Amino acid sequence: MSNMLDMIGSVLLFGVLVLTIGRVQTGLNTAMYANSFTQITQRNAVQLAHQIEYDFAKIGYHATTEKIKAADSTSIKFRSDLGNTGTVDEIEYRIGTKEEAAATMNVADFPLYRKDSNGEIMQLWGTTRFNLKYYNIDYNQFPSPVPSDSLPRIYAVWVTFVMEGREPAGSAIDTTYYSITWQKLIYPRNMGLSY
Repeated sequence: MSNMLDMIGSVLLFGVLVLTIGRVQTGLNTAMYANSFTQITQRNAVQLAHQIEYDFAKIGYHATTEKIKAADSTSIKFRSDLGNTGTVDEIEYRIGTKEEAAATMNVADFPLYRKDSNGEIMQLWGTTRFNLKYYNIDYNQFPSPVPSDSLPRIYAVWVTFVMEGREPAGSAIDTTYYSITWQKLIYPRNMGLSY
């Protein structure tokens, strides 16, 4: 009888041990999954920030007229020689619709479009907010859209974007997404204004 009780006790102890190891493994997997998506979201935010800083700082570079062609809260169209090749190109940033980002699991994100002479690229960074504000040399904000006669007087562009993970943080049924907010006041140096 005592052998039977020893065997039952061993089976119960083994079962508890297996369940404990399973829970620890699940916790580790969840942490690794979350860490991976946090890093991806951070990397995407850094890449988009570098792209915007590079392009916006060169607004009007080598362009003699119409340096900024259109500007509103979610799009901008400007002229610049980004590659310093001697050819002035027209660059446009604009947002798309949430439906155009159906490839991602996040229902709140939308694509960001960047267009130049090579064509238009749809960028699915996981962007859930993209906002532009424009200021004159006295730091008074222009209304959106900026009137055409005020475009040459743009002194600074305030860029804000929020990027979320393209997949949920914990599991496929989770609705929590890692997010990063980035904002910066960018001064296009080639607008011909006195700094």
